[in-house]
Amino acid sequence: MSDQKPTPFVLVPEYALLDALPENVQTRFATALTLMHEDLSSGLSWEQIATQSAISPFHFHRQFTELFNETPGQYLSRLRLQYVMHYLFAEQDYKVIDIAHECGFSSSQSLGKALKKAIGLTAKQVRALGVSGTPRQTAEIIGKLAHPAEQGTIENKLAAKLPCELVWYPQRGMKYLPHVSNDWDTIFDTFGEKSTRIMATTPINQLEKSWQDIETHIGDWQASASEHTRTVAEGHYFCCDVYVVSDAGYAAALEQLFNIIESQGYQLDEKGYLVEIVRDIEMTDTGGVTFSFQVPVKV
Repeated sequence: MSDQKPTPFVLVPEYALLDALPENVQTRFATALTLMHEDLSSGLSWEQIATQSAISPFHFHRQFTELFNETPGQYLSRLRLQYVMHYLFAEQDYKVIDIAHECGFSSSQSLGKALKKAIGLTAKQVRALGVSGTPRQTAEIIGKLAHPAEQGTIENKLAAKLPCELVWYPQRGMKYLPHVSNDWDTIFDTFGEKSTRIMATTPINQLEKSWQDIETHIGDWQASASEHTRTVAEGHYFCCDVYVVSDAGYAAALEQLFNIIESQGYQLDEKGYLVEIVRDIEMTDTGGVTFSFQVPVKV
């Protein structure tokens, strides 16, 4: 496998929206967004964030709402709930009250109220969905917390422009890591910058099953050939490289990739594996990840 890093497609609503602003305004808004993302547990209000970003709360509220199609308070609440969803899905033993405090909610009751209003589910129901739900079901729920546009979401609007290509790959191998979580954030916490050695393979014929019945294998594709314990068959793959900073962006990219395959008349190879490789990772609180998504097709 080549170790080259193709230029990824950036699927980040904030970047797309800020790009249209004058440089000095971009800087102030970027500062505000960084404050929103970096320390959710502090419970900073949007007014405090505006002040710390050298913007008057009045002008910040007006400009933010015009640009982002939601108020700064709505954005901050949605951001907190995105993190809540991650913890509920990936950290089954993490108490709801602890998740609430970690994400800037004053109590589990206030978290529950916000969650119910945003996605129509309780924390218990979300946690159950992370076990008995399907990838499609969880993606639909995550999509409810995507960045709103006048119609639909900005993630989906950006994903509609996702560049893909058909690539032939020879047989590839990896050193299977049997005790590694298949949750990407846990993988990033475990391996840090070495996450670029990680490959995840998921059987195509299991993607409609519940999470508890899906066998995703995690391995080191940069291990020497003599250490390889699993192989990925040669064949044609529909591929894209995409930079994301949220689960909503990740889900939108994968969904669009499958949509493109269907619209172009290709048939999925049910005997193959969805391959996910970390091309690059930014180890900061607000940094993103470049994924290579590869879906096997029959040609």
